[in-house]
Amino acid sequence: MPLRQWPLYWKGYVVILVEGKAPEKFINLCVVKGIHLWDVVPLGQERFLAKVSVSQVKELRAVARAAKTRFRIRQKIGMPFAVRKLRRYKTFLSGAALFVAMLYWLSSMVWFIDYSSPEELQELDPREVLEVAYELGLKPGVYKHALDIKEIEKELQVRLPRLAWAGIEIQGTRAVIRIVEKKLPSEEMLDERRPGHLVAAKEGIISEVLVIDGRPLVRVGDTVTAGQVLISGIVTPGEPAGGQPRVVRARGLVRARVWYEGRGEVPLVETGERYTGKEITTVKLVVLDREIILKGPADPPFAHYQRKEISHPLVPWRNWQGPVELLTTTYREVEPFRRELEPAEARELALAKALEELQSRLPAGSRVVHQSEQVEEGTGDTVKVKVIVETIEEIGQFRPLT
Repeated sequence: MPLRQWPLYWKGYVVILVEGKAPEKFINLCVVKGIHLWDVVPLGQERFLAKVSVSQVKELRAVARAAKTRFRIRQKIGMPFAVRKLRRYKTFLSGAALFVAMLYWLSSMVWFIDYSSPEELQELDPREVLEVAYELGLKPGVYKHALDIKEIEKELQVRLPRLAWAGIEIQGTRAVIRIVEKKLPSEEMLDERRPGHLVAAKEGIISEVLVIDGRPLVRVGDTVTAGQVLISGIVTPGEPAGGQPRVVRARGLVRARVWYEGRGEVPLVETGERYTGKEITTVKLVVLDREIILKGPADPPFAHYQRKEISHPLVPWRNWQGPVELLTTTYREVEPFRRELEPAEARELALAKALEELQSRLPAGSRVVHQSEQVEEGTGDTVKVKVIVETIEEIGQFRPLT
């Protein structure tokens, strides 16, 4: 709507249809009486459309009688008519206003409280954090503006010594307590200066020795057993220097050749169940001991299936479990199968199993330098494979002096 028509919209106007043998006389009389007509649209010799202000409609009756014409209101436009129309829906408008007010009132409160931590908590119990926050006033149903966030954060750190930092963030109707737990020095850090030996973690043949501190007791090519001292933390001065032995924390790098053995076994006839790709979910509302099915079948829809259930409490509150829960059960259809393997294929699968089992035992940083495979004697319906790998790895581990 053009800006110049806004005053007319606020006051209100109507579109009229004028009919008669002398429509021009109707227009002339309107001009004489000061009645403003605009947007006049002729519809023939005896009819036309025009717009007129609501306040001048009554005056048109005398003009119509004098001009021996008649007019009808075709359309009502403007704020007065819009307000009159809204009055018919005052119950609906009252309900909408009440709903908006309730929504605003509910959104001004905190209804859900949760915690967040950048790392997994070791000794700090998150339930204890939530309980202390509850005692400090951060609980469901409290007004946001009534919370002293800074004071609650400060008091949380005072009451929970294991808490290094606490911050509270309000996200709509949810309050998130972000916490960071204090990290106590590890036993290794506390024992950093404690004297001790470097001993072999496993048996092997020494391939490299680098001593940083301590006295070496092995050389390249020596065979060592688990627990044998590699670098001693008791250093004895040489004869020319003399003096008393001193104790240190043995440090160094000792690498050795270590052998591992893995086995894999695969049957030539493989049986089992496999997923067909079909699944159906059933949703139930559990109230005490009664189940109400909301979605899906009541009984398992497949002859062979795998079942998975997930329970969702509807009224969780701290450590209290409500009597109502939503139970989601997923049925996945499976079908039995039987597959016969060729000996070569079974050998490859057995070898893969043996290597997978070996990989789970190899320490980080180890380097495989040799691998040998051997097919073992098995029963008529299985294939067995043994794999031996040779690695170069660090075998030294610290053992404190007693």
